[in-house]
Amino acid sequence: QVALAATVAAKYVGGVVLLRDHADSGRAPLNPVPAAKQRQALKLITDGLFRSESFKFKPEFVARLVPDQFERQYGGGSLAAAVNPDVSISGAVLNLQRGALDQLMSDAVAARIIDSPSKMTDAKQALALSELYDTLQNAIWSELKTGGDINPLRRNLQRDHLRRVVNSLIKPSPSTPADARSLQRANAIALQGQIRAAMAKAGNKETKAHLSESLDLLNEALKAPLQRSV
Repeated sequence: QVALAATVAAKYVGGVVLLRDHADSGRAPLNPVPAAKQRQALKLITDGLFRSESFKFKPEFVARLVPDQFERQYGGGSLAAAVNPDVSISGAVLNLQRGALDQLMSDAVAARIIDSPSKMTDAKQALALSELYDTLQNAIWSELKTGGDINPLRRNLQRDHLRRVVNSLIKPSPSTPADARSLQRANAIALQGQIRAAMAKAGNKETKAHLSESLDLLNEALKAPLQRSV
């Protein structure tokens, strides 16, 4: 249900409604989703998937997540190999988050957001691509401002976001808009400074190692020459 809600909400961000009217209907065929509705959808996603408090599970609940022993698959008349009973909560959460990021950080959404003001009577109200990227980055890396430990669920999400940023710097897709590339570079520089400042406040060894590795990746990506796909 969470995955379904996130998939539907993500389509509103940078979304355009296509009307298949007859001629002389008086309505424009292409209508960007109202900016207020886009921001509402974006807030729903960031609050539900990308904030530090988005996913919290009681240990008693996690310890009871095992497959039903009566639902094992049978093959060839004999009992199939036993399924690993240890469910990966972190993997399931990351899959949800990746699905939303795949949509929100796609080249197609970036292109539509960049073009949206040209279809609106009040272009100043449009959701800017910089607003989208800033909102995602601030939510995903919120611990950099508050300090303290970063739990495994959050480290997984931050690595996935960082991978996307680094790829956009080193080897962007031919379909990536130029504005998206430049904004990702600006955000990478800002993130670089935030991580460097947060390392002095980092708590446990895992958090320090995660931040150190993330900073090294950003440093190398920002120094690396751009590789254009052809």
